[in-house]
Amino acid sequence: MPRPKKSESGSDPETMTPETMTFEDAFRRLGETAQALEAGGLPLAQATAVYERGMALVQRCNQLLNETELKITQLRDSYPGSAPGPGLQGPGLQGPGLQWNDEETDA
Repeated sequence: MPRPKKSESGSDPETMTPETMTFEDAFRRLGETAQALEAGGLPLAQATAVYERGMALVQRCNQLLNETELKITQLRDSYPGSAPGPGLQGPGLQGPGLQWNDEETDA
């Protein structure tokens, strides 16, 4: 069986715990976990362990996404005139030296 590729951080993903994985590593391992469960053929105890690891990977991905969303919100809110509300919505790019025109131009 071929060994998995090195992770984004250069570590062996087989030995990493979900708590130390980057989002990309955790998401990749989550996909592999889903494929293993969908393929079937695992003994019950092994399928349960694989499912448990998958849930830990889901939690890690959600944690990293929530942290990133918070950071983006804080960055957006730190600039005067930034679009209010959740996400990156609104007629945005209202930062220093940036301009975004939502109207179509006649060319």
